[in-house]
Amino acid sequence: MEAAQGVQSRTRRLLEVYRHAPNTKTPSPPGSYPAYVTGLLSASIDARLVGEEGWVGPTELASSNKGPYGRFLELGGMHVASSGPAYTDYATGASSGPQMWWHEEGKWHHAGILKKAPRPYLEPATDAYIASGELYDTYWRHWLVAQEAVTP
Repeated sequence: MEAAQGVQSRTRRLLEVYRHAPNTKTPSPPGSYPAYVTGLLSASIDARLVGEEGWVGPTELASSNKGPYGRFLELGGMHVASSGPAYTDYATGASSGPQMWWHEEGKWHHAGILKKAPRPYLEPATDAYIASGELYDTYWRHWLVAQEAVTP
């Protein structure tokens, strides 16, 4: 559990490196960890025991009206509009299916399908925790305590 909490702490710090206000473009570089907007993603990073194993990851707290987004940000994927108003091009009369609409940089945008590249944050935090030697130190300290408990 101590190691899971170490990864949790590093993850939360990474999620505060880049910041931006709601409805503005994300300033984090493509492929980098997500920018801090409301703090919900950072606050959702939980560390807990699952059986005898430590688990670290986002909870349902990192959700929007479209559903949870913690895993989606880590791995990337496709957003497909399943509801919402259709878009009609009044110049041509062409109409499309349901659209996602969002306000950014003072303008309204829409899309039926939106592909997002991964913005990993758990993997780099875990890698940094391991590379720092903290995981090894944690394991070693707990191993020593266990050995002392069974050694007369």
